[in-house]
Amino acid sequence: MTNWSVTGRQYGEFLISVFDEWVRSDVGRTFVQIFDVALGIWFGQPSTLCVFAETCGNGVILEHNGDLFSCDHFVDSGHKLGNITRTHLADLIASPRQRTFGLDKRDTLPRICRECAVRFICNGACPKDRIGSGTDGEPPINVLCEGYRAFFTHIDPPMKIMADLLRQRRSPSEIMALEGRFHGKS
Repeated sequence: MTNWSVTGRQYGEFLISVFDEWVRSDVGRTFVQIFDVALGIWFGQPSTLCVFAETCGNGVILEHNGDLFSCDHFVDSGHKLGNITRTHLADLIASPRQRTFGLDKRDTLPRICRECAVRFICNGACPKDRIGSGTDGEPPINVLCEGYRAFFTHIDPPMKIMADLLRQRRSPSEIMALEGRFHGKS
């Protein structure tokens, strides 16, 4: 983090602002990945975005020389799984090292995350953003936690409605006609 980095709070405020505009007039017209992924999760589907998946490890990165790494956010010697010119790709992906990498996302969550009301969608977000020091011997929380928590709490009512619309085989865009219910408008 630097003094010019966006804070978690600022990121949350940004997401809320964009979401409020989207739910007012753009559902079904403009597709925003984080909103689409969130709706899928509220609908009961697993996250299609690794950031919010319960575990990691499905987004390996292959370099031009055949080196395979655990994730595109962890292209360093500590996360090199091997080289596909020497070991079959499937064996590297199925390796105990990669399984451990993937499960560590879930298994190293600090207590505050494990007990959080929005864990079902956030899952501690990307481990690359769990930097700094934790408190009371706990691992650190994601630097964007404050913003994610505010954002996911804010979008809960409209997401539940859009997920219900989908279950009724109706378009989530119908929420735009109901939008005033969420923002004190008539």
